[in-house]
Amino acid sequence: MTVSGIFAVAVIAFLVLRSIYRLYFHPLSKFPGPKLAAISSAYEFYHNIVKGGLFIWELERLHEVYGPIIRINPREVHIKDPDYYEEIYASSARRREKDPVLVAQFGLEGSGFSSIDPETHRQRRAPVEKFFSKRAIQNQECLIQDSLDRLVHHFQEACQSRTVVSLDAAFAALTSDVIHQYTYGFNPKNLECEGFNASVRDGINGLFRLAHLLYFMPVLQTLMNAMPLELLRRVNPSAFALASQKKELYDQGVVALKESGSQASKSTLIHALAAPTMPEHMRSPHRLMNEGFALVIGGTETTARSLALGAYHLFTRPDIRNKLREELKQVMPTPDSHPTWNDLEKLPYMSGVISESLRLSTGIANRSSRVAPTEALVYKGYTIPPGTPVSETHYFILMDPEIFPDPHAFDPERWMRAAAKGQRLDRYLVNFSKGSRMCVGLNLAYAELFLVIATIVRRFEMELHDTPKSNIDFARDFGTPYPDKGNFSVQALITGVISE
Repeated sequence: MTVSGIFAVAVIAFLVLRSIYRLYFHPLSKFPGPKLAAISSAYEFYHNIVKGGLFIWELERLHEVYGPIIRINPREVHIKDPDYYEEIYASSARRREKDPVLVAQFGLEGSGFSSIDPETHRQRRAPVEKFFSKRAIQNQECLIQDSLDRLVHHFQEACQSRTVVSLDAAFAALTSDVIHQYTYGFNPKNLECEGFNASVRDGINGLFRLAHLLYFMPVLQTLMNAMPLELLRRVNPSAFALASQKKELYDQGVVALKESGSQASKSTLIHALAAPTMPEHMRSPHRLMNEGFALVIGGTETTARSLALGAYHLFTRPDIRNKLREELKQVMPTPDSHPTWNDLEKLPYMSGVISESLRLSTGIANRSSRVAPTEALVYKGYTIPPGTPVSETHYFILMDPEIFPDPHAFDPERWMRAAAKGQRLDRYLVNFSKGSRMCVGLNLAYAELFLVIATIVRRFEMELHDTPKSNIDFARDFGTPYPDKGNFSVQALITGVISE
């Protein structure tokens, strides 16, 4: 037999023996699920790579067949049970780690997002967290309001010129301008660009579009980082947009490090992370780039999509819009009033509108597993061995008909009805996750949602333009929800400016 023949036989023997082990002797061998998924990650590869972001719907089907707990690949368990969510995504009182395999696909080494163990996460999150406390955001509401005033100005111009506005681009321009000012101290002025600089999201969406492929082939991150930008532009425009945006943030980190400790240093988040008082191993341009990009990702696209989805429903449902507008008059007696976030969140119907906008927009679509390294988790008679990645998918909770009857309906009053019964529906509003790894930017997101939606409803009349519901329907999972074709999009014609 030739050397190549011996090698082929050895490989086949290895794969057969590994399959037998995974099926019959692996610690997860007794868990329900398809045998192919237990043997190989090729099952997930087929649904997410070949079919394009459809594994989430296969998970839904598998749960219908096998029940609430399934083995979804050789090493991971997925659970579909809203009441078990906080067991997986637990508080700091119980040790939870992230799965390094899932984290690696985003290429954000050194950031708080990519921290595996809780000790590293606490060290990286502590200097960031204070910038995103509720009080810190309230003290900087002027940044949101300034951008919102610019958006109002452009909407007024669009009304006069009868120009169709891309709401998803407009809201992304606003959230991008705000997070860049808040993190880096400069305004990229996306709101002032033609079409609200719709390309501002190309880098973020490039990462989302590539995430599944990078999960299976993390070496591609190394290759993309090594390729010249011009070559990357020709090979893969999405990868080029991603690399270009990260290069810009790298340069900002270099500047912040040069200015650290000098009179030129600013009181921005990135300068705080670059300060001489920070541990030396955390003061590198590469780490600052990744920490900053993680914040830009979280602070731009997901909030913008929630705003656009909320606007879609508000301007297709005059009954909801008019009821909200009447309630808003309590804190916005005139259309050009400037209420605070604190004023707005006291309004029950307004709060219901925000909650529904978040619930239906889902936030992160992909699962984010957790590992209990020293604790065996128990679920319905199944003991999950320590060190096993375990996950739930937000969409399955947010759209659970047992919790949210008629889950696809935009119904702000469901939150008021639940509150009247003493029910805490917010327990199941998991867009920002739960526990020690809850999204650090949720207060900024809430402030933007309340201020922007209140302003556009109180000040403008709109008609949706060329925006079928399929434009916003969750059909494919590429990190965030995508429609079946193209990108999430909502367009509108500003038909009137309210004067009283």
